[in-house]
Amino acid sequence: MLAGAVGTGLVAFADPPRHAKGETLPPGLAKQGKVPPGHAKKMWKRGEYLPADYRDHYFEDWRRYDLREAPPGYRWVIVDEDAYLTQVATGLVAEAVIDLLN
Repeated sequence: MLAGAVGTGLVAFADPPRHAKGETLPPGLAKQGKVPPGHAKKMWKRGEYLPADYRDHYFEDWRRYDLREAPPGYRWVIVDEDAYLTQVATGLVAEAVIDLLN
């Protein structure tokens, strides 16, 4: 009897919930005001090290953004909309300006 029911070809599909389609946060996270894991933007703080992949995105037009001049051995690096004053040799973050370009 089970074989007869499987062979009928009747399959029902439900629409996925809105949060599964990326339209809203899952209910538990929405109540807490949190961002889903893996969706949060990484921001580095003073004393952390900027990964080498980001260190080549530096700029020298610091006056345009009302930033201070980078001391010898340091330079300003842009990641997304954020600016980081980093040590050239190691990537050590000396200063972080979040949402500078926003």
